Amino acid sequence: MGWTPASKPWWPKKPDVVLLAGSSRAAGRLEALGLKVVALEPKTHAQMRTVIDRLAQVLQVPDAKPLWQGIDTAIEAAANVLPASARSAQVFFPVSNAPHGAGEASFIGETMARLGVKNIVPAAMGVFPKLSPEFVVRANPDVIIASDETARDMAKRPGWQHIRAVRENRVCRFSPEQIDVLVRPGPRMAEGAQLMAKCLKDKAP
Repeated sequence: MGWTPASKPWWPKKPDVVLLAGSSRAAGRLEALGLKVVALEPKTHAQMRTVIDRLAQVLQVPDAKPLWQGIDTAIEAAANVLPASARSAQVFFPVSNAPHGAGEASFIGETMARLGVKNIVPAAMGVFPKLSPEFVVRANPDVIIASDETARDMAKRPGWQHIRAVRENRVCRFSPEQIDVLVRPGPRMAEGAQLMAKCLKDKAP
């Protein structure tokens, strides 16, 4: 039996505010129960900064600037550890098995740009566009950043055994816990940048 607004609430105590992704369909049902709902779904660095400021207002935190400044400084520090040779690398970051790729316009793409590498998915294609396998083969990335699950069967896809990153074992494989940090915009974005920087330092040609 599905949850409905008339169902007994699942929370032990009525929350002051409920934070949801903007794409969630639950907002209306929760508001019907008299709950304050704040929808947040940042996809870029600028939107993440706005979300931090919004949450500070909601939670009555007097000054959220140090949080973003800390993230920004840590991303810059991650960029500084990369050797010059890594900065010319062509990189692909699939965010699903479809594959959907992190485009230049996404927060992941912006982090990659700040690290100094080239994303194979241009901003014109969207934030997280669905890509054909042929597109990735033609782009021929030097490095692929992916989850363990996504990386496992890459060489079995038609033509992918010829991609430079696959052929030369320049694929960074991340655990579910690590990929969760990489693909979720939030306070751990700096940690995600550090994971990418270490990957690129180790794998870039």
